[in-house]
Amino acid sequence: MTASAPWRVAGVGLAAFAGLVLIFLVLPTLVIVPMSFSSATFLSFPPPGFSLQWYEAFANSPDYRIAILNSIKIGIPAAFLATVFGTLAALALVRGSLPGKRLLSSMMLAPLILPQIVLAIGLYPVMVRLGIIGSYPAILLGHTVVCMPLVFITVAASLRSYAPTYELAAMTLGAKPWATFRFITFPMIRAGVVLGFIFAFTFSFDELILAIFLTSPATRTVPRLLWEHLNYQMTPVIAAATVVLLVITLSLLVAAALVNRFGPRKAGAPAR
Repeated sequence: MTASAPWRVAGVGLAAFAGLVLIFLVLPTLVIVPMSFSSATFLSFPPPGFSLQWYEAFANSPDYRIAILNSIKIGIPAAFLATVFGTLAALALVRGSLPGKRLLSSMMLAPLILPQIVLAIGLYPVMVRLGIIGSYPAILLGHTVVCMPLVFITVAASLRSYAPTYELAAMTLGAKPWATFRFITFPMIRAGVVLGFIFAFTFSFDELILAIFLTSPATRTVPRLLWEHLNYQMTPVIAAATVVLLVITLSLLVAAALVNRFGPRKAGAPAR
């Protein structure tokens, strides 16, 4: 009893330290919430009074409505394409026998690891040469590239969570490759695919650097509109729009956590 007391004290201290770190990480983000309800005509903290006028201005702004629609029109197809190609890449590199799989897996993560400004500078002249700069296909292709690693990570983790003997048994019994994927592989990795889609859409919805380079005033997304407004005006409507963006992002992350919590359980031993 006496010997465990120091460990309990250490546990309490560790929990307190973790709480302080969490507050340090989250608090700067939450400061924007009271600023969005400010009665002042400029961004200030603490707010001098309470008002919903900036949320009303946000709801009545045609610029924000168009930007939200653009973010959805770009985010859903980009997440879908990233899910398809990221899943295919994970299947090839986890279940396949390709030479240099470790190197190829590292290259798949490159768009996520490299600074996005580097990727944006590389994509910009390509889109100009193709004549699609400022259009939906340009930003759609860019977001698909940066979102693919997220899907690759979640699907590859799902594939490695169970042994390939289930697929081998199905094919030994005469199942075709497509039937094996549809009835054996996909049900096992479905949670990883859905998680990858949610993460990809969330990333696309919040992405700014590529949007600055590849979109135009007609295709600008919510993060780019916020960035433009921060350059020319500092009204609390920016805070209101940011809070709405924050709520959407947190909702998607909660959905991802629920998918992970209630998804299919591991059905076999690790592949490796």
